[in-house]
Amino acid sequence: MAHSPVVIAGAGPVGLTTSLLLSAAGVPNVVLEKRHGTSLLPRSRGIMCRTAEIWSHLGLLPALRERSLPEEWTRYLLYVRGLGGAEIGRMEATSQIAEFTAGYSPAPFLCSTQDRMDDVLNAAAQRQENAQVLFGHEVIGVEDTGNGVGVQVREESGETYTIDADWFVAADGANSPTRQALGIEMPGIRTQRWFLNAHFRADLSRWTEPDRKAALIWVLDTAIEGVFQPLDGRTEWAGGSSFDAAVDPPESFTAERVREMFRTMIGPGGEDTEIDLIGFWPWFVSATVADRFRQGRVLLVGDAAHQVPPFGGIGMNTGVQDAHNLAWKLAAVIKGWAGDALLDSYGLERREVAERACAYGMTNAKHVSAIRELPAAERVAALRQYGNWAGLDVGVHYTTGAFIPDGSPPPGHEVAVHEYHPSARPGARAPHLWVRTPNGRASTIELFHDGFTVVAGASGEAWTKAARKLNEASPAPVRGYTLGIDLHVEHDEFGQVYGLDSGGAVLVRPDGHVAFRSRGAVSDPAAVLAEALAVALGRKQAA
Repeated sequence: MAHSPVVIAGAGPVGLTTSLLLSAAGVPNVVLEKRHGTSLLPRSRGIMCRTAEIWSHLGLLPALRERSLPEEWTRYLLYVRGLGGAEIGRMEATSQIAEFTAGYSPAPFLCSTQDRMDDVLNAAAQRQENAQVLFGHEVIGVEDTGNGVGVQVREESGETYTIDADWFVAADGANSPTRQALGIEMPGIRTQRWFLNAHFRADLSRWTEPDRKAALIWVLDTAIEGVFQPLDGRTEWAGGSSFDAAVDPPESFTAERVREMFRTMIGPGGEDTEIDLIGFWPWFVSATVADRFRQGRVLLVGDAAHQVPPFGGIGMNTGVQDAHNLAWKLAAVIKGWAGDALLDSYGLERREVAERACAYGMTNAKHVSAIRELPAAERVAALRQYGNWAGLDVGVHYTTGAFIPDGSPPPGHEVAVHEYHPSARPGARAPHLWVRTPNGRASTIELFHDGFTVVAGASGEAWTKAARKLNEASPAPVRGYTLGIDLHVEHDEFGQVYGLDSGGAVLVRPDGHVAFRSRGAVSDPAAVLAEALAVALGRKQAA
């Protein structure tokens, strides 16, 4: 019987990110994957800015950029009457365009796919000294003993063994055996809408050059309606169409039928197009969220915890951010910074984000249907949130959890998706601003990773001194910066963006979310910070 502090089931983007974040925090872990290798399917196409920020910290962006769709393809979402037909309209996807995203994130949007992403993540995870990634190893049972977790594993040879773990993280997909074994329900919307996705190679340039390049090309006025998704900007594509399983059972689709589907979606001229079909797979749309993300020493992440409709590409991103929220908390518990009550905040915080993501995906699906019913450029232009999701991405925020609310309201519903207004209200992702440090130029996002961080206004040096004392007294690392001394902002906007007077300060968690904010000076910053840290570590309830 082997032992590991953390065992992770599933070597997809979420499981591998969990492993990398735990490794970065110094926590040994084992990833078990029943497949022979990483995914071969081109799913989960969009890497949103917040996910890119997380992966940038792990050093993954250069390799991911090399495997991403060229930028000239990501500026628009296009709606057409057949790939070779007239244009209905186009939506400028500002959340995918560097000139827009650079204003609120140091990391870019990237358009890549899971097969490419998983290769990068797996290679990085395999390099970690304190991590193991084992393919062909299937989790067949999990027993929570109260003091640990017995994880039963079956190797490809049929041999079985047990790992004695302290914690078990289930990143084992939408049909999670772990979730089902625990009897955790998945309330929400289970639609009857089926979709057939495919991966193929074809030269479609005569219909996309020179000015019909788009991240998504929706075909809405042919006998078969669906979507084309460029993967490399040359000849590699994904795409698909919805279908009624009562009329066309999933097993009725053949390779030749799928080829003909795409020829029909091309329209006139498409009948002789050569399509090299690599693979295809049917699936049905759901918008469900587990009623709990934790049961004892077992925690659910990614698709095991929520099934987000793919319209808008936020499902994988939501899962990666689950991992980011969970990893620092799990590390804090294992290292003794916090009691395991801190892990209860993981579900509190991430369930509400998953519910927003599900609502976003379902709304986008309705939008496409609306365009189909009324194919007018004006209708397309009015549906802004499909391709414009900054408020849902870098505007990610929690309304309850491991932080101290300060009474400021969360974003209003009408701007919570397509607009982002930077805010350092407790529970929100701390906003990006460029600063100069003794080590050079950096984004504030880069300051918030391996411990707690206090950033104080120009007259707030008392907060910084209190942070240094707290660092000496607390097992959790706490660092402090004073504007004008330790940090120099490039533009005089920090106070406005962060909502601080010159004597105020924020305490930011290792996942970059604000745990506490004082707009101005207080009489005893050491006591105030100590209480805020206790709440952020789950040792105390917010007053």
